[in-house]
Amino acid sequence: MSGALLPLALAFLVSLATAGLVLRLGILDHPNARSNHVNPTPRGGGLGIVLGFLVALFFIPVAAPHDLAALTGLALCTVLAAGLGFLDDLVTLSERLKFVCLALISLALAGMAGPVTELGLALPWLVGWLGSALFVFTLANTVNFMDGSDGLMTAALIPAALTLAWLAPGATGLAALALAAALAGFAVWNAPLMAARGKLFSGDVGSLGAAVILAGLALMWASNGPATSVWLVPLLVLPLLGDVLLTMAARVKAGASPFVAHRSHAYQLLIAMGASHRKVAVIWGAMSLVCGALALLAAGLPPIAAPFVLLVAVLVFAVLHQRWRRLARAAGVETRQ
Repeated sequence: MSGALLPLALAFLVSLATAGLVLRLGILDHPNARSNHVNPTPRGGGLGIVLGFLVALFFIPVAAPHDLAALTGLALCTVLAAGLGFLDDLVTLSERLKFVCLALISLALAGMAGPVTELGLALPWLVGWLGSALFVFTLANTVNFMDGSDGLMTAALIPAALTLAWLAPGATGLAALALAAALAGFAVWNAPLMAARGKLFSGDVGSLGAAVILAGLALMWASNGPATSVWLVPLLVLPLLGDVLLTMAARVKAGASPFVAHRSHAYQLLIAMGASHRKVAVIWGAMSLVCGALALLAAGLPPIAAPFVLLVAVLVFAVLHQRWRRLARAAGVETRQ
């Protein structure tokens, strides 16, 4: 236990201090058509998440050689993803460049931290590699899309990281705890707990960095863990992933492009209907806690139960998502904007 306290304390404190320094530097996020804020707000605070995690990683005891190789690869890919995000925070990069860079990072991480080649039946290595890379790429974009409301990202990712820490053994579990601690350090500045709004945004450096870390740790567990792990990983991030994918599906159904910038995610509709950022963060945090509890429950059941638990959770979330969209339309909120 004492060996775990140092990296956790470092993750929290380095994240807290770095985010506070970024706040003082004042790299501003100016509102645009998709924004949920009206005043220029400092961004880039997610640099604290990344640095806090990386510093903690040096102090996590690693016994297995394959864990050392995977964590080294994860650290490298985290630096690349966070660097890409930080550049985008400073000077807006082209979408095509970000797409290509993130795709390459995803392919690299899938090869070093995974890949998952067992899905109830053995998969060819190439299929597992590409599928694992698609998971990393999708999660990175998902967290980036959903990081638009104060406290939402941390409220959703901290329970996911804590659940992964419970499920994953050894260094992977400790690294997941370090991620949760680093997220908590940043949340002090970002989560609207004592005020109506947070003081600091994560920026792409934080959303891409945190997503790549979580995706890499999830791949490390799923590629070496029990057969149920491949079903439990998407359950951990369902509140984020579900909103993005269901919103894309709804836009396609309505004849709108899912790839054009918009403000029709469920969390954005709730804010447009008058919900506070604090309330939205609490909702997503509560859903993430429930998903984490379901993952822990499914992990203790026979392996055949895991996909059914995931399916039930997806169906319940889909019903909630559809209800929020109907309420938004009834309130006169444009759901295709």
